[in-house]
Amino acid sequence: MTLTSNRRRFLQGTAVLGGAGALAACSQQSSEEQAEQAAEENEQKAAEQAELPSTAWTRAEYDDVEDGGTLRLAVSQLPNNWNGSHADGALVDRSRIVDPMIGSGIIFTEDGEWELDSNYLVSAEVTSEDPQIVTVKYNPDAVWENGDPVTIEDLIAYAKALKGDDDAYQVASTVGWEQIKEVRQTDDEFTGEIEFESPYADWITLCYPEIPHTISDDPEEFNEGYVDKNTPSNGPFMVDSIDNTAGVVTLKRNDKWWGRAPKLETIIFTLVSQQQLPSAFANGELDALDGIADGDTYSQATSRDDVEIQKSNGVTWNWLGINLEGGDGILADEKVREAIARGVNREAVGEAVVGPLDSPVILKDHFVFMPGQDGYEDSYEAALGDPLTFDPERAGELLDEAGWELGDGDVRTKDGEELALSFLIPADVKSNSDRARQMQSDLNEIGFNVELETVPADAYFDEYIHVGDFDLITPGWQGTQFPETSSSNIYYPHSSAQNYTSINLDDEVGDLVDTMKSETDEEARLEATNEFSQAVAQTFSTIPLYAVPKIFAVAEGIVNYGAALFETFDWTQVGYISE
Repeated sequence: MTLTSNRRRFLQGTAVLGGAGALAACSQQSSEEQAEQAAEENEQKAAEQAELPSTAWTRAEYDDVEDGGTLRLAVSQLPNNWNGSHADGALVDRSRIVDPMIGSGIIFTEDGEWELDSNYLVSAEVTSEDPQIVTVKYNPDAVWENGDPVTIEDLIAYAKALKGDDDAYQVASTVGWEQIKEVRQTDDEFTGEIEFESPYADWITLCYPEIPHTISDDPEEFNEGYVDKNTPSNGPFMVDSIDNTAGVVTLKRNDKWWGRAPKLETIIFTLVSQQQLPSAFANGELDALDGIADGDTYSQATSRDDVEIQKSNGVTWNWLGINLEGGDGILADEKVREAIARGVNREAVGEAVVGPLDSPVILKDHFVFMPGQDGYEDSYEAALGDPLTFDPERAGELLDEAGWELGDGDVRTKDGEELALSFLIPADVKSNSDRARQMQSDLNEIGFNVELETVPADAYFDEYIHVGDFDLITPGWQGTQFPETSSSNIYYPHSSAQNYTSINLDDEVGDLVDTMKSETDEEARLEATNEFSQAVAQTFSTIPLYAVPKIFAVAEGIVNYGAALFETFDWTQVGYISE
């Protein structure tokens, strides 16, 4: 399992939902009656979603799972960098591929609690509060795929690379790592201490290296060494082959694995665009779909009579990104950004993307917590005094105040320039383009001239978003079990590799972020987190859209794999049930 303190990006932004498709079927009703009926149906579906299980897959004991077999899965993009700690490596599809190959030292239970994974960590505990010192002991049997042992030396080098002191390392996130004063070996090469300069509440996420020291020691190797090849495995599976031309990655059993033997013999990941996904699954070319994102795929998946549809709650959410440095200066104006936020109908966006997924549109109005999570509040209402509602009239007033006038035509102008923006979308990713088209329509109604710009899916992040070459985007974020420490780097500091919208809150939220990372008093930590979220809300740079449940389609007979909110896959136990 890959576990880092940075957020993972979703290309297709795994969508959630709309329960208001009933509007189109109610033409005999008044608009008020239609809206009331849609609201009632959505409330009912929201209540149903609250009853979704944390884990929805079919369970089977290890001894009841067949020995052998192949699991065929799809990804929408192959990694542009296999090093998950590099800025280009923080991709959800990469995490899916390497999940059977990489251990983090901990696993998560169904209720979201973490436990040590004894395959990797024998022990990890805080042995001093001031200064904070964590003492760890590694399993001496653990090795990288070349047979070299996983040692404290690996963690020492890994921590130095991710600390952020050396700009030569192009890291995805320094969260947590920048607070480490020193990692040192103690009794032997498998025992060590992590001493922190300041307390870090989620210290358990920093106890085990994802890559060997031979990579972390060298910035060039760290940045460029694994663009076209995988980083070494230390899990039950390893890469057998990578065919970048055909878009296929095949995993095989790791012959250096020291734990119990995995049941599956091979796992095959195939590059399949979102448009091709429904037919590929319907034709039996895939054994499971991870995160169904649109109505077409859902319909095709349910048409197979040998498939189980699994739903659980999730920690993924879609968003509208507004680049403060985009639009030839237009988006630097906060009034224009607020007009965009209030001019977009988020409910309609959710409904347009998914259609009949039988799940509600659950709007998200917090930048750290998910709806229903402890501490969640409406950050817009808390910060501004009123919630972020669809209000095209107010949006128009804000544009008037910003000097963008609506004359004889449909497009506003200012000093002879049109209010023109580009919406960047990846090719063949229907849920992303559907969201963009709905928002394009909304914004053009209030005087924008928004045009869609389609780019190759595999260039969407690396060649455009990472370098700030966009005006508007709508990908998704996959949350983690440690929201306070994994969220801040999306918005802070200004130099963060994942601060895609270029907001600068460096003078405002630094102390809050320190509290979010270090405070062990839960009430104080929640207070700081909510203040942080309110500060982000006031920038109108990232506009959260809706929360996303996990929806899997899994062929009958596959066990211990599927939809889950928290629980970690045990890849030694995933497989096919014995007859």
